[in-house]
Amino acid sequence: MHVLRTLKSRYYVPRPEDPLPSRLWKSATRRHVPAFPRAVQIQTQTGCNAACIFCPYPDTVESQPKGFMSKELFERILDEIARHGIRRISPYLMNEPFLDPGIIDKMAAIKQKIPEARLVVTTNGSRLTPPVADRLIAADVLHALYISFQGVEKAPYEATMRGAMVFEKTMGNVTSLIEKWHAAGGRDRFKIVVTMVGTNRIDVDKAVAFWRDKGVESKWTALENRGGNIAIASDLAPSDHPMKHFATCTRLFKQAYILFNGDMVLCCTDYRREMVLGNVAGASIAEVWNSEKAVAIRRLFSEGHINQIPLCRTCEISDTDGEEEFN
Repeated sequence: MHVLRTLKSRYYVPRPEDPLPSRLWKSATRRHVPAFPRAVQIQTQTGCNAACIFCPYPDTVESQPKGFMSKELFERILDEIARHGIRRISPYLMNEPFLDPGIIDKMAAIKQKIPEARLVVTTNGSRLTPPVADRLIAADVLHALYISFQGVEKAPYEATMRGAMVFEKTMGNVTSLIEKWHAAGGRDRFKIVVTMVGTNRIDVDKAVAFWRDKGVESKWTALENRGGNIAIASDLAPSDHPMKHFATCTRLFKQAYILFNGDMVLCCTDYRREMVLGNVAGASIAEVWNSEKAVAIRRLFSEGHINQIPLCRTCEISDTDGEEEFN
């Protein structure tokens, strides 16, 4: 049973030349890549007001294109997803979603068109002011709100999140939101999870306990070097949890990542656009997802040839008990 579970955790990407017995065995014992992604992240606009020490954004922002996704493209993406159905949709990618003044309206549009999908958003909490919190709760469209809050002490928090992040302001926003959320029905409305990345700069156990005492879920996730884009990741890793090659990643097999201009990148860590699979402004999501380039990359990964994939060959994750945010 252990062997079967191990095999079933891997994906199979067939080759035309595979003999029939091999195809039948691998089809029975391994997971199949879906014809359409199970989850989609959409970058409605670029930009983030944080400069987290474990994120490539501050080092890549000046070199990358910037802008808003057009209304036409956003609606076309939703229409296609509605036809196929997915498990989860998230209107953010490599950005702070609440910098988009229309983000709650876009969430409502997603919920209306794709009601069966889980609508999940991750934010740094800096823009969750009381009026925004009121609108978000009243909209009643979320399945889960993940709030990235690095520690519960001012100095480590600000040294880790950097940018325009101010501990007292964000703490006030988040605690106020939690109070309003409890008053409105709490988990009966949507789930709140306060998350943090497991680094040696913050006390993760103290932080998790702090938020759980306030009646919300909390957890820490494993530190990554984000496709090799964080040069100091090894220095940030807890001493008893060194970095290791992220050879068990499943993102490229089930999740699609769409940037504001329609580019679909291989992974949410591809801040430098090293692995653009295609553009959904000129083709469908399904066409790009099943393109020759996308299939070839997945096949290389599934067969263990990770060193041939530029973004993946340098990707490392902390050897911890932390959880990935999107399992």
